[in-house]
Amino acid sequence: MSLALQQTELFEIVSHPEHQAFAYIADVRLQRDIWNIWQDLPPLRGNAHRQARKSISFEGIALDWLKELVKLTVLIAVGNRKWLLGYVVSIINATKKFSGWLVKQGYVTPSALSPQVVQQWVNANPSQKSPISGLFYTLKQLGFIQFKIETKSQRDNQVKLPKIIPEEVKYKIDIAFGQLDKPINLVFKLHETLGTRTSEIAKIPLDCLRCRKEVARIRLCTGKQDDIEQEQDIPEELILLVQEQQAFVRQQFGNEFPWLFPNWIVLQEGFPAKVWPPTFRYKQEQIKSIGRKMNLLLKRLIEENNIRTNDGRLAYVTTHMFRRTYATLADRMGKRPDLIQQGLRHTNPDMQDFYVQVSPQQQEKRINRVLVNKDAQIITIRTDQDSEFLRREWLARQVELGVCTRPLIMKDCEFEYVCLGCEHIRFAQEHLLRLLEIREENQKLLEHCLENGQSDSRRANSAHQLISILNPIIAKLQ
Repeated sequence: MSLALQQTELFEIVSHPEHQAFAYIADVRLQRDIWNIWQDLPPLRGNAHRQARKSISFEGIALDWLKELVKLTVLIAVGNRKWLLGYVVSIINATKKFSGWLVKQGYVTPSALSPQVVQQWVNANPSQKSPISGLFYTLKQLGFIQFKIETKSQRDNQVKLPKIIPEEVKYKIDIAFGQLDKPINLVFKLHETLGTRTSEIAKIPLDCLRCRKEVARIRLCTGKQDDIEQEQDIPEELILLVQEQQAFVRQQFGNEFPWLFPNWIVLQEGFPAKVWPPTFRYKQEQIKSIGRKMNLLLKRLIEENNIRTNDGRLAYVTTHMFRRTYATLADRMGKRPDLIQQGLRHTNPDMQDFYVQVSPQQQEKRINRVLVNKDAQIITIRTDQDSEFLRREWLARQVELGVCTRPLIMKDCEFEYVCLGCEHIRFAQEHLLRLLEIREENQKLLEHCLENGQSDSRRANSAHQLISILNPIIAKLQ
């Protein structure tokens, strides 16, 4: 880091050992204005490959302290998997324009980051409101500023928009989907049923169906996890529709086309037009602008079918609301938080708190919880105030069919490794380190037993059995 940010009052925040930015203040990337994405931002490699972009440049941000602040924010946000490449580029471009405006106005110190000044620029540059608001939202989360930016549309909008799809609206939309072409109908059904991101729909491979232990699965690319492929359960009623779509694609484009869904265009000019339902033409290429296309279709479908909420308002639905609805319904059905996280393909477990919507009545029931903590003490806590403690306690205690109530939860449990011997257990690369630790612990225990002439003891036999089970598992993962 150069002296630019060190000479500002913001440096006191950055240099605090407990702040997220502290780990980056000596990072060599802060010394450079042009970053090679493959070397400097590994989480964005997949995005860079698809967008054919090799680097990003911070040159053009007129204020050096602001430039370093943006660099720090990019490192943290990308490291936490919160920003994709397109968003990073749009934020950098918006910041270049914002910094140039600050210089012209004579605002050259960090004190210029006041709500009045930033709000003035946002209102004068409505096309830049999304990226610059995203930047300042993250700056507020990191504690660099204490205010948030509010757009005109947010201030003027008197109706609070819903975050999940109301039940009566969801039912009517499901019926209306049948008016669309079969491929488009299936796009929405998979998006709704699997809780996918729209970008994941575009990347479903043609050969996507699998059967594991007589359970139907579908392959997805997660979009935010280096495009790691992940399998997810698929309802039986959708299997036939997916197979019909595979046959349609092979008939239209042959076996060489890699995606389950081709790109589509609407044939009516001036879409949305008055003719409903629309007519589609399919092209031999990956879907482009899928989120925008799906949202346009949703809006038109709701208008044409006059789908309204119980209070008589025309329904407001976006594609992202399907993901929130998926998470909320899973929570109401009693699904564990880690399984909801897996279903949504989130890397950050805290994201469920933003996706699961709890009614005031449900929240009241959840407010006070009585727990036996790890030190065998009975405590009452408020879940709305101690959510982080609850999460740690839950993660320490959760088992497949319930919650372990052992008072001293961190002590050894004789059933701790019972799953290792099960034929249905499956391990991924992230489990390797822990498996190696377990094997090492048991090897030490076995050696101790042998040194003390206890080769036939229960502890020695148990350790030997665990090592025998672990060896092939570890060898396969390595």
